[in-house]
Amino acid sequence: MSSSVIYIPAENKQFSQPIILIHGALFSAEAWRGNFLEFFPKQGYDTYAISLSGHGNQGNKLLLNLYGIDDFTEDVVQLITSLEEKPILIGHSMGGLVAQMVAQKVSLTSVILLAAVPPYGVFRPMLQHMFSAPISLTKFAASTLFPFWKFFKTEAPEGIYSTLPTREVQLHVNKNIQRESLKAMIEMLIRDFNIEPKKVTCPMHHIGFKDDKIIFPEDVIKTASFYQQEYKIFDNMAHAFMFEPNWEIVGKYISDWMTKNH
Repeated sequence: MSSSVIYIPAENKQFSQPIILIHGALFSAEAWRGNFLEFFPKQGYDTYAISLSGHGNQGNKLLLNLYGIDDFTEDVVQLITSLEEKPILIGHSMGGLVAQMVAQKVSLTSVILLAAVPPYGVFRPMLQHMFSAPISLTKFAASTLFPFWKFFKTEAPEGIYSTLPTREVQLHVNKNIQRESLKAMIEMLIRDFNIEPKKVTCPMHHIGFKDDKIIFPEDVIKTASFYQQEYKIFDNMAHAFMFEPNWEIVGKYISDWMTKNH
């Protein structure tokens, strides 16, 4: 395993429960730099951002394709066992699926899923995407194997952004985007993860984005129904919302939700 962690302590600690941020495919803990990794410490939370095995500057890229969702789940479980308090998990996309898997295994304070891969995987969303935006899907699928955004001037796949990030943020994305584990991508397409809603004993909240064409809002709603939990769909935002100018709207919403539900 080759996971690593960025830790930012609370500026004025108000809550004992730490937050763990779990990134999605193609990225690392750096996904949260400039947004949640600075936002939640200011709200009074100790905040950890994990780079799953094979991701980030310290990740073993030679072994990346051998790591699967179970390995990523174990990365987070190991981090949790080192903490004194039950954490709050915030998982995006693939990281949202990992958060669901972790919630089957350990006790948590709560889970917030952001455009999370559904318990049934991404085959159905991708099939839908194939007909609604075939060029965009091809670009996204290709980028999982080769992060061409680093090297070529090209628009992001449709449904990644509603509003383009600032130039500074785009440079940050281009610097840190990476290829994804082939094993993990295949698992998300075809694997039955055997997730049991009754094993989740903490509050869980589901957040989607109306313009997302990677994880469609309909799939966020289906996942919320699967767990019999509440959901929120944000207008005028897409899959990589954390890089969009209005990301803080989501951060404030999550902060308010945590205050009400803990």
